[in-house]
Amino acid sequence: MEYNLSYHVTCNLKQDSGRELILNQLEQSQSYAGMMEGVPNKKANDWGIDVDLCRAVRREYTLGEPYLIPPRRRDYLREPGDMDEIRKQKSHYPKEWVMDPEWLPLICCIGCFKSVSPVRNTEMHGSCLTVVWYQDDYAMPIDPEVIRSLKQLDWDRLATDFEY
Repeated sequence: MEYNLSYHVTCNLKQDSGRELILNQLEQSQSYAGMMEGVPNKKANDWGIDVDLCRAVRREYTLGEPYLIPPRRRDYLREPGDMDEIRKQKSHYPKEWVMDPEWLPLICCIGCFKSVSPVRNTEMHGSCLTVVWYQDDYAMPIDPEVIRSLKQLDWDRLATDFEY
């Protein structure tokens, strides 16, 4: 992300294609803020991702469908092996009752990006896309893997044109 003199904040992202994007809005929340007890698993994470995508649809700058950068899923919270004790505790339960722990990065980010160039209708003023991703800590900075994904997004296929 680079500094934008017009907005006096760091909000510019230049894609590999050369397209300049501006981050208009960034919402961040803890991935497991509502989890009262237990350990997340694939089913819980799939549900949580769906909830986050629904939240993204309701953002002020969202037009069209939000895009999900697929999160890294792992079988540990902070470091490999830190869930081994949980697995041992559940080893005496019937197999159909037990779901293996699965963790997403701990922060959900919903970013609304815009470009001053439309993608389909040249009579429009620009294009926009809301992107959902997960990273290990609050931004800024945005996780370098996420930046790489944002730079490679197929903006012309995913974005929606708008007019002011």
